[in-house]
Amino acid sequence: MKIRVSVPASAGNTGSAFDSLGIAYGLSNEIILDTEKPGALSVEGEGADLLKKGEPNLVHHAFERFAQATGKALPPVGMTFINRIPFGRGLGSSAAAIVGGLVAADALAETGFSRLKLLQLALPMEGHPDNVAPALYGGAVLTVLEEGKVDGALTVVPFTVPADWRAVLYVPDLIIPTKQARAILPKEIPRADAVFNHSRVGLLVAALTQHRSDYLRVAMQDRLHQPYRSKLFPEMEELIRSGIDGGAWGAALSGAGSAIMTIAAKAKADAVAASLTRKAEALRVPGRALVLEIPSSGAKVLPA
Repeated sequence: MKIRVSVPASAGNTGSAFDSLGIAYGLSNEIILDTEKPGALSVEGEGADLLKKGEPNLVHHAFERFAQATGKALPPVGMTFINRIPFGRGLGSSAAAIVGGLVAADALAETGFSRLKLLQLALPMEGHPDNVAPALYGGAVLTVLEEGKVDGALTVVPFTVPADWRAVLYVPDLIIPTKQARAILPKEIPRADAVFNHSRVGLLVAALTQHRSDYLRVAMQDRLHQPYRSKLFPEMEELIRSGIDGGAWGAALSGAGSAIMTIAAKAKADAVAASLTRKAEALRVPGRALVLEIPSSGAKVLPA
């Protein structure tokens, strides 16, 4: 028996909505389970060498989490990982592994869990919802921890993103470990910065609800994490500005970085990608530009 699962990449924060609103990217990892090859492991694509050298396997951890939470004994399986999401760039590779493992376990156990139930299982593993939610739901998703705890009650608000919106990214070769990117953040922030951000989060929700692309430039601005993370990636602000100058509606650091995300019209996506690439070359920041759809669906089981 084989089970094949696809999970999209994602951006946390989407600019101003720190740890609460994420957006899916049309770039997916795949996990293939094979009950006839128990214990086998094959890794293709991004991060293959890291995983083969014994890096923690989040898919296995997600399997264990699922079994513990449900009390179901899962049969031993072989796993094949087809990785297209770069590691350490703020593109949700860890969230994709966690969500993929849970969705695969759910399919193997034939439990038929809802997305909300799977999100509740994923949150304690990831620690924050803004990547795992869009990885499960697709599109853009606002997730509120009602009690401020990852194992507490949730309010989940998915948004349908217009089909002609594109995520245009510049993905540097620079890897920024998430732990390092979180450790550099201050424990307290000025009141003015809190006001700056919460007004923009409201505008970001309006932009996504009303499909107002003209709101995105201001709505994706941030003072909670980007100014501090720029110490790890000094070229960040110039790349963000180059995305706007190239025709994007809004731009921000993708998650904890190092990737830069912009949102643009399909018709202008190539021009934005070219602007980002020119600026990166001028700044001597090697990497690549990607033009991606914003998928309307998240993780799914594919025909094996």
